[in-house]
Formats: sequence, structure tokens, C-alpha cells
Amino acid sequence: MKRAHKGFTLIEILVVLVIISVMVGMVTLVVSGNRERRELENEARKLLAIMQMTSDEAIFQNVDIGLRLDDHGYGFMGFDDTALAWVELPQEFLKERELPEWVVVDFDKKNKEIELKNKDEGKKDKKDDKDKKFLPQILFLSSGENTPVNIELKLKSNEEIKFIIKSDGLNGFEMKGPADDEDA
Repeated sequence: MKRAHKGFTLIEILVVLVIISVMVGMVTLVVSGNRERRELENEARKLLAIMQMTSDEAIFQNVDIGLRLDDHGYGFMGFDDTALAWVELPQEFLKERELPEWVVVDFDKKNKEIELKNKDEGKKDKKDDKDKKFLPQILFLSSGENTPVNIELKLKSNEEIKFIIKSDGLNGFEMKGPADDEDA
């Protein structure tokens, strides 16, 4: 009587290793895609919270606050009525912030730079001075109103994944994400 050898053949071991590697690769892709989505959502929620606090701060401090936003980041400044100029504000949450390089910012074309007239209106500005001017696209007024806005934050690698922050200018801000679009 011949005894059967128990164990695995080399082919069986290789097949199992291939299956495991494919599964690990799929899990890695799913997790990394979700990581970028989560980080984008965190950036959108952070911007939303700061915009909501800015709206409140404009009312409490009785100052108009401007927001300048682009793909590199965003910054806030307050309008000084006596100097008729944009000035930095002392609040920490209103400091200039950078966005990660993988974020794309897009918003309504109606949100163009807002240039307020200053007391030296008749004088010609030097080109260097013009470049240094703070020209906000969104205003938070001391009356509680703000510029109507529709801001999209998207992934550079997948612009289908986006979070939208919007306001009609009177009723505060709200955010919609990819899951909200599927429900609609």
C-alpha cells in the first residue's frame, strides 16, 4: 500500500499568492480613493465652517469682510471705513490658508473680483500697487448678508468627486457632496 503525501504543490501555492496579491491591490485602490475623498470633504467642511464663522464675525464686529479664493488657497481681510482700505484682521481663523495641490476650486463666473472705490480714485495706480491690492470675490457684510456664491471643490485626479458650498446671500451656507447628488 502506497502512502499519499500530504501538502500543497508549488502551483497551488502560487495560485493562492496571486489571488491574495490581486485582493490586496484592489483594497489599496479603494482605500486610497476613499482617503482622497475624505480629505477633500475635510477641506470643504473646513472652508464651510470658516465662511459661517466669518459671516457671524462680520455682524459681531460690525465690519465688512472680503474673501479671496483660488486654487492655491484663500484669505480674508476686513474693510476699514476710515482708511477706505482692506486690512488684515486679528482673528486666527481669518488668516490666509493654503489648499492642497490636488484640490481644484471652481465657482460661479458672477463672482468676479470686487473693487471698492477709494479716496484716491482720481490718481493713477502704479502697476505694482495694483498687483498688491486685495480684490475679494465674496463679501460678508456687517448686515448679515453675503455675496451669493456656488463654490466647487474637486479632486484634480477625478473632477467627478466634488463638494459644493453655496449660499443665496441671505440664508447662510450649505454644503452638498457626491452622496447628495446621487439622492437627488
